[in-house]
Amino acid sequence: MKAMVPALLSVVAVLAGCAAGPPPAADFPPGARIPATGEITSLLRGKSFTLANPNGSTTRVDHAADASSGIVVYFGGRSDSGTWRAEDGRVCYQFKTIPSACNDVRMVGANIYFKRGSSGQVVQLVPR
Repeated sequence: MKAMVPALLSVVAVLAGCAAGPPPAADFPPGARIPATGEITSLLRGKSFTLANPNGSTTRVDHAADASSGIVVYFGGRSDSGTWRAEDGRVCYQFKTIPSACNDVRMVGANIYFKRGSSGQVVQLVPR
């Protein structure tokens, strides 16, 4: 029985490490390119995306057709709204209640990635 305890502890440690998952990405995928303002606007205008958060939750982001008309985000059973604007290589959000932020934007093929200005985490925007 005593010989089994170290083996069981090793298995528990491995499983705990697997459950934690990999750390959130801090770098864009290889080959990422910087899109221009007009391209970012075209990619986001009137579209809805889901972002997977490192803790396993998701955030839904709905961009209005006119950036100044707004954005709505849904996260953790809550929502907020505001406005958005594109710039070369980034998009900025001005919210009513949650902290406003600018995110770096990169493209790999047709995939859109944000590097969150608040945390530095890289997330992919998945079209809804």
